[in-house]
Amino acid sequence: MIELRTEFDEWCQSYVTAFSAYDADGIAAHWTFPAVILRGGRSVTFKSAEHFSKNTGMLLGFYKEHAVDRAIRRLVDCFAMTDDTVTITVADEMVTATGEVIVSWQAAYVMQRVDGKWRAVLAQADGELSAWTERGTPLG
Repeated sequence: MIELRTEFDEWCQSYVTAFSAYDADGIAAHWTFPAVILRGGRSVTFKSAEHFSKNTGMLLGFYKEHAVDRAIRRLVDCFAMTDDTVTITVADEMVTATGEVIVSWQAAYVMQRVDGKWRAVLAQADGELSAWTERGTPLG
């Protein structure tokens, strides 16, 4: 399990590096497609990296409007379902250039090893939706 935690710590850091660079394609590279995001009682399926990147680009625009300078992600837990399928829980923070936390939440992912690399297959995004709504700046 320690090896898995190390791999997912690295995945988390790579993911937020892409987010903090506002790199939609770099974020998409952390996923396998089709991919599903559960949010607000519905599921959204992204059939391709291009489809995912377009949506992520809009999300990044929202973040810029709300002074997000960088993302911080910490691995909270991971659970192996099979050798090549794992669930992870992460804690996310969106931070200003001065280090002020704008919003924070937890999210869960189903991960799959594809060609030797971990890729997200499914994410549960209700925590993010709630965090932005509670702040008074609803997302989407």
